[in-house]
Amino acid sequence: MAESTALSVYLRERRLAAGLARAELATRTQLAPLLISQIESGALVPNPAMLQRLFDSLDVPLWYRKHILVRGLPAVEPGSAPSTPSAEDLADLSSLTHPACLARFPTMDMLAANSDYQRLFPGLGAGVNMLEWMFLNPAAKKVYLDWTTEAQLLVHAFRMLSPLAPTPRVTAITDSCGQSPDWDPIWTSEVRPQDIARRHLRLRERSTGLERRMMLRIYDPAFPNRPWWLYRLIPVR
Repeated sequence: MAESTALSVYLRERRLAAGLARAELATRTQLAPLLISQIESGALVPNPAMLQRLFDSLDVPLWYRKHILVRGLPAVEPGSAPSTPSAEDLADLSSLTHPACLARFPTMDMLAANSDYQRLFPGLGAGVNMLEWMFLNPAAKKVYLDWTTEAQLLVHAFRMLSPLAPTPRVTAITDSCGQSPDWDPIWTSEVRPQDIARRHLRLRERSTGLERRMMLRIYDPAFPNRPWWLYRLIPVR
């Protein structure tokens, strides 16, 4: 019996979320229904052309596709990556002269944050979940001048990529965030392309009350390989 991969599970969950039967997806992608079944069971790893058709037909945004493939296919690197940042990783993070943090995606669990980041986002540090902080910590709406837009973008990423994460963790996050009256309306909302392509974040500095514009940059460590993302905010001069 074929063993499901994270990619096969992801594609099946995206199809179900879209309300499509296998036959309907087969028609959209012009792939045989048997191929769809084999891909979803893990018996067949789709080639690039198949993936393109599947992602397009399931409306998977371009900016998520690389991460889906990295997380969804069996690792080719020898050995396993560490689950928590090492002393060297933390020294690297601390050396950055602007707000930065390390976080797991798609669950958005924080692993570490430098002092600049923690000053800008009070209460958001190692062991805290970004989504829970955004919806349950009153400081979030004070820091983000465009809170609704930023919350929509976080939730959209979580919703699109959550099939790649352990189900119990996804359930725990959604149950926790569901305590907020803002959660359900934002969960069911759609993001606008112009918001995704935004150049700056507008933040309010707690110590001065002044507005700060920051450029968002997200990096996926390649060497050494790490199972988290580096999230950086670069001040706009």
